[in-house]
Amino acid sequence: MITAQLAEIIAEAGAALEGLEVTVTDQPHDAVSAVMAGAPALLIMPPAIEYTTYTHRTATWTAWAITGTTDPTEATGMFEPILEALVVPLGIDSARPETYDIADRTFPGYTLTFTTEHD
Repeated sequence: MITAQLAEIIAEAGAALEGLEVTVTDQPHDAVSAVMAGAPALLIMPPAIEYTTYTHRTATWTAWAITGTTDPTEATGMFEPILEALVVPLGIDSARPETYDIADRTFPGYTLTFTTEHD
């Protein structure tokens, strides 16, 4: 369930972000490589799972959208189209601004959460 759903989410996010030159991945090293090269990345990791019954579960996914710039003003302009493109296909529940420390540099970003239901 998780592996197939993760692949589907990556494909949906990639399609939604087509043309925005965002690396969409579940591999942290790929996201870091993109960011260090100056490009934004969306890192999607496996979900937290709540078993509401024996047959039903809710998966809460976390994705990190990170810009390839350390300039907060420039990052704001980069995030608007990224967030707008993802809100519908992923069903974003929340987007919280964050900063991420990578290789002694601080990059602006957002922590995104969304849920999926499974029977």
